[in-house]
Amino acid sequence: MSTDVGSLGSFHSVSVRDFQSLAHGAGDEALIAALLQSERSWRLTLVFSLLGSVSDGTMVDSPLAGLDTAWALLARASDVDRDVTEDLMGRPEVGVWASHTLRRLRRNPPSDIPLWAELGYLHALAAAAAIRTGLTAELDIPVRHGTAVIPTVGSAMLPLDSPFGTAHVRTGPGGTEISASGAVVRIATDCPAWHEPIRVRVGHDETDLRVELADRDAYRDLRGPSAPRPLHPAETARWRSMLSEAWAILIRDHQPAARAIAAGIRVLSPVPAKEPFRQLSASGGEAFGGMLLSFPDDSTQLAVTLVHEFQHQKLGALLHLLTLTTDEPSVRYYAGWRDDPRPAGGLLQGAYAFAGVTEFWRTHRFRCRPAAAALAHFEFALWRRQTLRVLRTLAGSGRLTGHGSRFVGDLLQQVEEHEREPVPRVEATLAADLALDHEALWRAHNIVVPDLVVADLVAAWARGASAPIPAEASSAVRATPDVGLLDSRAVLARYRLTRASAFEQFQNDPETVSASVLGASAADVALIAGDREAAGRAYRVRVETASDDVHGLVGLGLSRPDRTADPVARALLRRPELVRAMAARLSVSGAVDVVRLAAWIGAALPPDRPDPIGWRAV
Repeated sequence: MSTDVGSLGSFHSVSVRDFQSLAHGAGDEALIAALLQSERSWRLTLVFSLLGSVSDGTMVDSPLAGLDTAWALLARASDVDRDVTEDLMGRPEVGVWASHTLRRLRRNPPSDIPLWAELGYLHALAAAAAIRTGLTAELDIPVRHGTAVIPTVGSAMLPLDSPFGTAHVRTGPGGTEISASGAVVRIATDCPAWHEPIRVRVGHDETDLRVELADRDAYRDLRGPSAPRPLHPAETARWRSMLSEAWAILIRDHQPAARAIAAGIRVLSPVPAKEPFRQLSASGGEAFGGMLLSFPDDSTQLAVTLVHEFQHQKLGALLHLLTLTTDEPSVRYYAGWRDDPRPAGGLLQGAYAFAGVTEFWRTHRFRCRPAAAALAHFEFALWRRQTLRVLRTLAGSGRLTGHGSRFVGDLLQQVEEHEREPVPRVEATLAADLALDHEALWRAHNIVVPDLVVADLVAAWARGASAPIPAEASSAVRATPDVGLLDSRAVLARYRLTRASAFEQFQNDPETVSASVLGASAADVALIAGDREAAGRAYRVRVETASDDVHGLVGLGLSRPDRTADPVARALLRRPELVRAMAARLSVSGAVDVVRLAAWIGAALPPDRPDPIGWRAV
């Protein structure tokens, strides 16, 4: 398979200037262009690794031609117009395909997708290259769920009787047709079975955003192969409108970030929307230039999501050039935006993304319409606090390389400067409370209290002695499956700040809240509304009914009027995992007075003890 398509080009490096620019969350068009070039080489390396992992017998039973045939066609197209093959191999879907299929070849996990159909994506790329360069060629390509996708060219709907099959592509001076099972689809705008890519262009002049909305390609989803999900024309229109509005915000208030995003992002992959204030979005180091996201609540949410995800993309590209962390598999850390314990590398990814989010809200709170300012102040205060904590954790973790230490140091300095900026008292207090809420819930769900520690606590309780508070180092963490919903009270706070009528409805009819905010309760509505007394009564009923109700335990702590002097609040917010573990053990013998138990633990807690930098993972 020796061909010029496989030339990796020159050695890639990052200059001191560009490194410092990235460390401050920035990056101009020239830097993004350099990252695109390095990512192109990285992606080709991945494709070569994939092709090198295919044994001689892999395609024996395949209905497709050998990989050599597809690669040779790509080489012919590259000789005609190298820019076309460069464009194709630079697609984020190619990175997702190559990395996913390589993992499949090496690990051989169970799959409902025939291996030939996975490997056949190379044939689809070759067909695309032939069509775009005007070659005369014939080649079979995979069909999945009745859809034959030719990347960057379009897709044909074909009547197959099984989920996976093949279609024959014939292209030349007379045009292109795709045939299967007796049906023939011609590439033409008036052919109902042919679908052009959904291309969106918003903005103006040199700051246009030009992206494709990917809805049919099997590798558009960063999480793995997925069936086509065609966008309805009305959905496409909504995306165009929302992108236009979001882009106007970025051009107006965040021009450097907008220019970088415009230079780097090529594909947006829509997924079904979630409930308000819980948008799904994702990026992957294997798919520079692509984003996965659900339809946003509004244009501001979409604008900040573009910033957030492109931060991930920039850092992912840098990590293909430099090593910033030395992960230790047995150590995990807390991050205020995740429900699960994170390794050092994941911690850095999140901190970098949320540093960008913090910067967005820092500016937006003074440029948005007055009715939206409260939410913007809240978001700035919350993510400033959470990002700062994680950066300080990283700085003291011992898991940073020399480059990593410089990178985190520059980023930390920037966020520390944000810490000095004033935020209105109501929004600042709300942000602090909800940061405390998330951490306490995380601890209660994820920290594993050893059986011997629980036994010592139970024995001391039985004899009326003071609680023997264990050192943090004696605990470990284990990601609880499907924890989720640690943000339900934060979601309610966003309702209160921006959707007053909906929040008032929750107050008037508390039974409706759980249908709108998964994981939320009437007690949460009272707490966010500021009625701590009513919230405390409701949480008390919850924990008396189920003493290991984590959400109720932490809510009860938040509802207490004096969290500093009140031992109940101290225990439920600082060491809720001890209360939960003891309550579970004591409940075997009968009802547990959780408030009395929390007061006993809280009375023994030292006035101030910093959290450990990390926990053992079990």
